Amino acid sequence: MNLKPKSMLVEVRPIPTKKWHEKEGAESFTQPFVSEVLYDPETGAYATGLTEVEQKKYEGLLGVDLSNTFNANQPHPYWSSAPARIKLPNQTTIFNDEKASDFVKIKNLKASKFCANSQKELDEGLWPEALFVIHDESEEIELKASKIQRKNKCVAIAAKMSLEEQSNVIQIMSDKSLHGRSANFLSVELDKQIEENPAEFIRLTKMDKAEVYVRATILEAIHRNILIKESAAIYYMGERLSNDYEECVAWFLDPQNAKMKVTIMEKLTSK
Repeated sequence: MNLKPKSMLVEVRPIPTKKWHEKEGAESFTQPFVSEVLYDPETGAYATGLTEVEQKKYEGLLGVDLSNTFNANQPHPYWSSAPARIKLPNQTTIFNDEKASDFVKIKNLKASKFCANSQKELDEGLWPEALFVIHDESEEIELKASKIQRKNKCVAIAAKMSLEEQSNVIQIMSDKSLHGRSANFLSVELDKQIEENPAEFIRLTKMDKAEVYVRATILEAIHRNILIKESAAIYYMGERLSNDYEECVAWFLDPQNAKMKVTIMEKLTSK
């Protein structure tokens, strides 16, 4: 019986960006990126990604010095050499962790700021300088499942909302005027907003309904020129109500401004 663990193929994919020549993937003639193990000022050593145990093991297998010791006056015998550099073309590169040299390269790439360790971490903004991302099939399946679950949760929440409540949330998320729009339009727009930003949809639906209504009302009043927005400030009949949108929300929710608020609301409903 073969109990040897299955080797893992690791895919390193370029992060899609529009180039001046507008060609993508394998058609792009962008120069390959060369990744090098660099000095890490936080540790005072080379960022190899290797543990001490891994270092000793692969030094024996490869016959090279894989230590992370940095000497400003002397180039490292391996990390400063050509064989240590990793060339990444503008297409997927596959490494096999069973191959000693590939294992070291995988660890090096995981320690590089130019290579996101996962799509999830990339999406979360944890790798601002990344040019490549390490692809994990199991993680991708998990991400897709998570997105489906979030969308299903949003759909379930929306089903319990009134048309007006849905409209208010759509107004805030899309920043579009919904005056006179059909139920079909609202349905399509709701699905679009849930698809694009389920987290924001859930956040808004957890908010106090009165505040959601006020937030939507302010945006609609701006669209219909009842409230005037100049830069960030918001005015009514030449009177400055607030310095920005959030301050305007607070103004509308303040009972002391109820009289003027009613006047604004009446103009909105009469138009």
